[in-house]
Amino acid sequence: MRWFTRLYFLLCRMLASPLISLVRPSLVQYHENLPEALSDRPVCYVLRQYSWTDRFLLEGILRKEGLPVLRATPGRLPEVGKASCLYLPVLTGAKGGERGRKLITSLIEEQEDEASSAVVQALQIVPVSIFWGRDPGSETSFLRLLLGDGERGGRLRKLLVIIAQRKNVILHIAEPVSFDKIVSRSETPSDAANLLSRTLGFYFSRRKTATLGPSLLGRQQIMRLVLRRPAVRDAIAQLAESEGVSAAALHKQAKKMADEVAANFDSRMLRVLDMILSWVFRKIFSGIQLFHVDRLSRVANDCQLIYMPSHRSHLDYLLISYSLYTRGLVPPHIAAGVNLNFWPVGGLLRRGGAFYIRRSFAGQALYAAVFRSYLDVILGRGYPVEFFPEGGRSRTGRLLPPKKGMLSMTVDSFLTQPARKVALVPVYVGYDKLVEGASYVKELRGAAKTSESAGGLIKARKIFKSSYGSPYVAFGEPISFGECLSRVEPQWREKVMAGDRSFVARAVDYIAYENMERINAAAVVNPIGLVSMILLSSPQRAMAEEELLAQIDYFIVLLKRLPYSADISLPEGTARSILDTAARTAGLSRIDHSWGPIITATGKEAVMLTYYRNSVMHVLAIPSLIARFFRHSASCSREEVLASCVRLYPFLKRELFLRVSIAQSRAVLEEHIDNLIELGLLEVDGQGRLCRAEVGTKAYSVLIGLGRILRETFERYTMTSLLLDYELRDKVAPRESIEAHIIEMAQRLAIVSGREAPEYFDKNLFRVYLDTLIAEGLLSEQQNGETRELSSSPALGEFAQSWVSLLGPDVQQSMLQLIRRPQPSPKAQVSAVGNG
Repeated sequence: MRWFTRLYFLLCRMLASPLISLVRPSLVQYHENLPEALSDRPVCYVLRQYSWTDRFLLEGILRKEGLPVLRATPGRLPEVGKASCLYLPVLTGAKGGERGRKLITSLIEEQEDEASSAVVQALQIVPVSIFWGRDPGSETSFLRLLLGDGERGGRLRKLLVIIAQRKNVILHIAEPVSFDKIVSRSETPSDAANLLSRTLGFYFSRRKTATLGPSLLGRQQIMRLVLRRPAVRDAIAQLAESEGVSAAALHKQAKKMADEVAANFDSRMLRVLDMILSWVFRKIFSGIQLFHVDRLSRVANDCQLIYMPSHRSHLDYLLISYSLYTRGLVPPHIAAGVNLNFWPVGGLLRRGGAFYIRRSFAGQALYAAVFRSYLDVILGRGYPVEFFPEGGRSRTGRLLPPKKGMLSMTVDSFLTQPARKVALVPVYVGYDKLVEGASYVKELRGAAKTSESAGGLIKARKIFKSSYGSPYVAFGEPISFGECLSRVEPQWREKVMAGDRSFVARAVDYIAYENMERINAAAVVNPIGLVSMILLSSPQRAMAEEELLAQIDYFIVLLKRLPYSADISLPEGTARSILDTAARTAGLSRIDHSWGPIITATGKEAVMLTYYRNSVMHVLAIPSLIARFFRHSASCSREEVLASCVRLYPFLKRELFLRVSIAQSRAVLEEHIDNLIELGLLEVDGQGRLCRAEVGTKAYSVLIGLGRILRETFERYTMTSLLLDYELRDKVAPRESIEAHIIEMAQRLAIVSGREAPEYFDKNLFRVYLDTLIAEGLLSEQQNGETRELSSSPALGEFAQSWVSLLGPDVQQSMLQLIRRPQPSPKAQVSAVGNG
């Protein structure tokens, strides 16, 4: 750097210092191990644009974060503990390219000098992205055409940007690239310089897309692209011919449909929503807990992301978008139910990226074509998209069976451009306390679902009177579209080229269930979920505090020794702190007693405990299944337990979306049995039989409590199996009537037994069980005209006894009485006729 350039640089730094000191980056991202990785290495930071302002800001951040600061002599090789700074345009040739390439080639040539070779080989290239604001830019922006984009704007524009965006700056420091690896992959110094510039250019491009999103098209422009799609034109032509309606009228109708669907994404609205939601979430939550965001950020650098979250509350999509925005990732376009498109929420959500979808496409060929085309356009443009595979919010806390319509359309869109890198992101969303909890209980008991409206929004202000603890957002292991398709059909690319898409349905099924399993694999076992599993295992939902604390410790150890998955998150702190947190959030009662305090839950709080238990109970489903065999038996042979568990496991896997495959289930069951033995919850006698701990010990109490986690699930399976065997023995019956009878029976059981579990009222769970019985060959389903009819296998009765054995000998008689539909007495019939 010439002396007068150096002097000018120092003058600019001095003048800019007061302004730079006012900048408060909203996010500074780097890998937690980066300071250690760079501490003993020479470092060269690379900025994505030629900007002294960015360099001045970087200098301050490096000092604040304890990273190597810029102290190297300009134009010289940095020494250990010091760092230099380069700009990408210099390396790519856009600005001073020859000088940049000479610098890189000279570094490579210096390796011939023994004194500098070690330093050059240790050099770490660290890309740094700085974004002033969150606007991805518009391809049709008049200001962009007039003033140029933000990266190449003049000094006045830069000054205005700094003033306006001083609190909305994102700085991302990437993982270092080893300079010697670049050199080893190149034959000449010139090749190495080209490879380095391409590598950095690709990284900066992907980082910008991950943070800001692709350049936006205007809403009207997107709608025009949709209406020009061949699918829409073909649908208009077919309807015009079949229904005798003019093509102009159908085109007008299609335009209206596109207007109903299309989002109106506005980065300025995101900033407004960020401020609003920050205030709302501070009022009702004690803090949002995020998990595995760093992994998501790395994947976002390489892939277009499709988010497929669990759905438990209307707050889900707000929390996910807000969390992504605050962590420097672009919020997705969200498929929202058309029921949310009411004033004033509909317009706000639309500007935040929501696009609206009707509940059903049946009999709406034109709408289906318009919606599919819209999805094709936004996916083809590279926008991240989010949709809820369950279709609706879970009223029980469990994941619902996936609906595959949106996923199928997404896969079809991907196959039109199979070279794209697309990854699905499973997202687990959980809550300490659910905002909609009371309404869910009413709906499951038969109350009509309340429609969303402006009036309902006004009534929702009462949520500010309560505290809802923390929400939990965990991003599961992403699923590569290409890898999934290869697992289903290794030759899928060749088949697509040949026009053969026969494998798509199988691929959609595989991806749908893989996503649900990975959602559960990322579950967050929060304090209320853990305490609910334990407290509800007590028949009266009451437990001595000392016993409850002991079981919390046991369950934590159980989950740590043999984790459900690598992504599972467990509560931190002591058993006492976990219990206190759960009691405060869930409204548990503490009753003092001379023998020791008792913890209990009653009323609505007890009902909601089942919801929180259900959202995490899958993490202990396998050990709970094993423990259940010792509820009524002091000992069992190991082989008997294994064989029975393997036979029953497919039903739990299908309902709870367990991650262990059926083929691996026996080996995993072996591991869990060994784990229970090592913890002292099971013992092995002299004959090699498995025995439960002695009655009255803590180990016995924990084992019995563990076995009770799935009690209500086993009750549903038992009553359903017995009823099917009773109703279908040597005859056929319509599936619809069988389902209705099962649900009536479950509701009756809930009333007469005092059960408060929401799953007794959830039709989806019974349908999943019927589907699994069909898949296992215990039921058969035939189509008779428009009616689906069920018939049973002779093995069904024997299989029903497998469930009965888990519940005890006293259960069978009560279940058999329950499945016989009561007939009104003659006197009651006469009375009914007389009152007619």
